[in-house]
Amino acid sequence: MNMKLFLAGAVSSASDNQIKKYDIYKSVLEKFGSLTYPDKIWEYRQKCIDENPDKSKFEIDKLMTDYDLNQVRDCDLMVCDISQLSTGLGIELGVALEHKKKLVFFYEKGAYVSNMITGSFYGCSFVEYSSENELKEQLIKEIKALIK
Repeated sequence: MNMKLFLAGAVSSASDNQIKKYDIYKSVLEKFGSLTYPDKIWEYRQKCIDENPDKSKFEIDKLMTDYDLNQVRDCDLMVCDISQLSTGLGIELGVALEHKKKLVFFYEKGAYVSNMITGSFYGCSFVEYSSENELKEQLIKEIKALIK
């Protein structure tokens, strides 16, 4: 099964450690289908800048946001790392909720997880991990369970 997967999480406020974890997500998720992830969205932003040199920052932001939210609307499964708070992730989750997307949430042990996320997505999987190896193992397990 070739699923459309969307990897979501903090980007502009992400720590170096969080960015490193996205590489783990990408290496696992790309085996299960086509994947949109934060780097692709930023690459799209740069493409918009290059192709539209006369557009303002806000016009470029709009193009990038439209692209990002269309990826959410079109995905079969949204995989979210909620270890860091993110306004953009909250907006993406609102769109996912509106379009009744399948979601699975991962968070690092000790991370603050917003009540609004756990309450809004009650019934979805919330998976805690404490190491990169555990993240990889749990990610494979959850994705396999969801694609049965």
